[in-house]
Amino acid sequence: EGHALTFAAGLAANGMKPFTAIYSTFLQRGYDSILHDIALQSLPVKIMIDRAGLAVGDGATHHGIFDVSFLSHIPGVEILSPATYSALRDAIDYAYSSNAPVAVRYPNTKESERVSKEFYPSGRFGNIGIRANYAQDDIPEYIYITYGTLASRVLQATDIVKACVGKRVGVVLLEMLKPYDTVSTDLIPYIKGARRIVFAEEGIKYGGAAMLLRDALEQGGFD
Repeated sequence: EGHALTFAAGLAANGMKPFTAIYSTFLQRGYDSILHDIALQSLPVKIMIDRAGLAVGDGATHHGIFDVSFLSHIPGVEILSPATYSALRDAIDYAYSSNAPVAVRYPNTKESERVSKEFYPSGRFGNIGIRANYAQDDIPEYIYITYGTLASRVLQATDIVKACVGKRVGVVLLEMLKPYDTVSTDLIPYIKGARRIVFAEEGIKYGGAAMLLRDALEQGGFD
């Protein structure tokens, strides 16, 4: 893993935009290479992170629950988390067009038909950012924020909440996690005025996307 990343850095230093595919659970073996050989030189290496989140059928050693946390504090690395096949293609297009290091997370499961229907009703949009299953001018009282394959489970959770409390519940799907300051700014129109906001993710709490996004929102003045 370390060799693959440093080799990719060498290719990038010579004008290429290499893509390197590594399982999330093994990406930490290349942490030093990402930090010193790629990020600190702002080289456009594209890190494709397989088995992101809970790795179905692969066992505990293969759960990808650490990559968001350790990539989040490496300067200059963008993190994308597409939730469908079309979004993954868009993420790859975005990564290739970027001159910065970009990490693209994807699971080892099939896409959810419901996720595709609720967040991509018109099919492929051609841009990566924030999706919601409600309009910005009709914000529900309760909102879940999530990313990646967990979106399917979160949508199921909203059905339960609606049935139990009889309130409108919406879901925000993040396709981009980092840079957090940019994402938090773009997120505010989707959550402003909500009564309660819950963040759901398949990753460790400390240093994870939820903690860092909340910090970015607070620093930006969101109350």
